[in-house]
Amino acid sequence: MKVLVIDDSKPIFMMVSQMLKELGHEAIWAENGQDGFEKVTANSDLELVLLDWNMPVMDGLEFLKKNGAESFCKAPIVMMTTENKPEKIQEALKNGAIDYIMKPFTADILENKIEMVCD
Repeated sequence: MKVLVIDDSKPIFMMVSQMLKELGHEAIWAENGQDGFEKVTANSDLELVLLDWNMPVMDGLEFLKKNGAESFCKAPIVMMTTENKPEKIQEALKNGAIDYIMKPFTADILENKIEMVCD
C-alpha cells in the first residue's frame, strides 16, 4: 500500500516510514499541507494519508478543509498528532479525517490503525 506521510519533521517521517516499510507499505513524504496537496494530485494510487496537525505553510486542518472543498484526496486521512484536546480531535473528524493517532506511537499501534481504517 502507498501511504503519504505529511509531517514537517524529517525524523518523524523517517520513523514512520521505517514502520510502514516493516509492515510492507511504501511511504511518500510531504513537508506540509501544500506539499501534501501536490503529492496527492501526483499520486492517484495513494491508499492512506497520515497527516500532522501543526506544520508551516498549510497545517493539517487547512489541508482537511481544502480537501473538503475540492475533494482532491480519495484516500482515508488519519491525523497523527500531539493534539489531545477532545474539541481539536472533533474538529479534525468533522473536517474529513476518519481517525487519529497520538504521537508518539509504536509500529503495533500504527498497524492496528491501518487495519481499522483500510479494511
